[in-house]
Amino acid sequence: MTNVLVITAYNKPELLYIGLMNILEDIKDYRILITTEEGYDPIQDEVLSRLLPDLNLARIVRKKKNDTFVGMRNILTSYLDARASADEYIILLEEDIIPTKDYIKFNELVYKDYLSKYDRIFCAAHKRRPETETNGDNGILIGDYQCTSPSVVSCKAIDSYLAPELLNEQVFTNTPAHYYFEFPNSRIPYNQHMHHDGFIERVMEKYKLFGLKPDQARSSHVGLHGIHGKSSFEIEGSLDERVKRYRELIKQPDKLRSLSNLPQDMVVAPINNPIAATLKLDLNRDLAKASSWWYDRSNEFKEYICMK
Repeated sequence: MTNVLVITAYNKPELLYIGLMNILEDIKDYRILITTEEGYDPIQDEVLSRLLPDLNLARIVRKKKNDTFVGMRNILTSYLDARASADEYIILLEEDIIPTKDYIKFNELVYKDYLSKYDRIFCAAHKRRPETETNGDNGILIGDYQCTSPSVVSCKAIDSYLAPELLNEQVFTNTPAHYYFEFPNSRIPYNQHMHHDGFIERVMEKYKLFGLKPDQARSSHVGLHGIHGKSSFEIEGSLDERVKRYRELIKQPDKLRSLSNLPQDMVVAPINNPIAATLKLDLNRDLAKASSWWYDRSNEFKEYICMK
C-alpha cells in the first residue's frame, strides 16, 4: 500500500526543515508530495536535497493566479494531487504547522481505528489553537462538527465529499460569492472564515460530517511570515541560521507571540509526548482534559458511533 504525506510550502523553508526533522524516521514508506507556487524561497531546494534525497519525493510548482486568497488553491488542490497516488489516506501538513514526533503514528492510528470504519468521520484535525498549549490526555479524541484543518483524510472521503465541491472554479476566484450561493444555510456567514479551512468546514457541515481532534496537541503553529509577522520581524541568512533562530523562538512561546500580528495563532506543543497505544473516543464528554466542543451541542457524534 502507498499513502501520501503532502506538505504545502512557500516561503518558510526553515520551518519545513524543522517539521521534517521531527517526523523523518516515520515517513520512509510514504510518497512525499511538496506543493508550492512560483516565487517560492529557493532555500526550499536545499531542505529537500538535504533531508529527502533518497525518499519517494515529488514536487508541484503551481502558477500563481488572481485568486481571492493567496495560497488557498495550493492547499485545497493538494488534497486532489495527493489522493491521485494514495491507496487509502493522505496525511497533511503546512510548512508553518510543526508536527510532534509521533504525528505520523497518530494519524495512522486514527485512520486504522476510525476513518476507515466510519463514513461520517471526515478527518482527524489539529487541536483548536486556543487550547493547544494546555496539556490533555494522550489517548483521548473528541468528535465534533467543527474542523480546525485536517491532519489525515481518507481517499474515500476525498472522492465522496471534497473533490465534487472543488469542481467550481469560483471556489478560488470569487470565494465569498461561492459561499453565498453554494452554502446559503451554513452556520458560517458567507463573508467570514473564508480561507481553505472555512471551505472544508462548510463542506463537512453540508454532509453532516464529523472531525476528530486530539486532547493532547500533535502540532504547533509558529509561522511569522506574511500576515502573521510584524513588519519589524525578519529572518534571513543560511538555512542553518534560520533554523537556529526559529528553534530558539519555539522554546519561548511568549516571545514568538510578541512578534506576531495574530499572537493568538502562535502556539507551541511539546515535541515529545507519545500517544497512547490505543486512542479512545470521548463519547460521554467526561474524559478530555483540555478540549471543548463547539457545534455538536447535543452530542450527535455519540449517537452516530453507538448506532454503528
